[in-house]
Amino acid sequence: MPLARQQVTESEVESVHKEEIPEGSTYNIWSGKWQGGKREQHTVKTRPKYRCNIERDAGTTAGSDNPQSYFCLHFARGMCSQGPRCAMWHRIPTESDEVEATIDSFGRDKYLEYKKDMGGVGSFNFDNRTLYVGRVTVSDAMEEIVRRHFSEWGPIESVKVLKRRGVAFVTYQMRSNAEFAKEAMKYQSLDNNEMLNIRWASDDPNPTPAVSEVPEKKRRIQSQYADDGESELPAEYTSRAQEVDEDGFMNMEMRIKLERAAEAEKLNRSLQEQAAALNYWNYYQPGQPVTTEAAQVPETDKKDSIISSQALETLKQLQQKNAGAAKKQGGGLQALATYGSDSEDED
Repeated sequence: MPLARQQVTESEVESVHKEEIPEGSTYNIWSGKWQGGKREQHTVKTRPKYRCNIERDAGTTAGSDNPQSYFCLHFARGMCSQGPRCAMWHRIPTESDEVEATIDSFGRDKYLEYKKDMGGVGSFNFDNRTLYVGRVTVSDAMEEIVRRHFSEWGPIESVKVLKRRGVAFVTYQMRSNAEFAKEAMKYQSLDNNEMLNIRWASDDPNPTPAVSEVPEKKRRIQSQYADDGESELPAEYTSRAQEVDEDGFMNMEMRIKLERAAEAEKLNRSLQEQAAALNYWNYYQPGQPVTTEAAQVPETDKKDSIISSQALETLKQLQQKNAGAAKKQGGGLQALATYGSDSEDED
């Protein structure tokens, strides 16, 4: 393989970066993005000045023999100024390249979930090989044109087009080729003067283990396509059927905690009633066995009372029995009831 071609000069790279930096913004070293500045400069997209040509630009670099290197992102976008001095690979992915689950072919970390607009690096939970390609010029040769341009970045498994919507779905045989093509064709044009809108399609053939379906999430993903007049796309390409219902899980967990707390409070109240009944019985009937009726205290029917009405009724009956027994004995409880305090003067 010949030496890699220097795609642009250093001065050309600096000129492009100056145009891309929004006025008044600052660079975030953690996210690798410019933040702040005039909002309109963030929203207006322009067609790239450069485009990678594999047949012309690919070749050996300083990192070609380094198995720890990754594919050059600047090379994929057609604007690497290092050429043969680059420490990254200047070629397209092949079957011999190792594919890592949590890192893309350019060495960037993936995330747990896709972005809301299905852009960005992607998710390590989904082995996605399909790209959504929007704003394609509608023509009878639409499928042939899409296949011809995207096959430059690796072997294609299938191409599906929606001519009425100007949309195509390109599925590669390997995920790394889809990652490379997404960067290489971002905002580029095909045979006409269009400016492509490329995102990840969500037809995941190997979804992660079961989680509940969230209709609201599906609706929000579909609304992203509605901006381009593409809301009528097939469901298998516009939304994943399985998403993590975090809010539903938290609500369920909170409901279970409240139910357990209510049961614990109910049990505690029942134990208090039983203890009160047993203390009353042991005070007025010392040494006597506790009957089943007296020991069994039903559930309370008054939330603002420690002892239920049925428990009070049981204690009242015990009191009446003890009062009758004391009367027969000529004293007992009645004597206790009429006995004055020892602070009173005797007559």
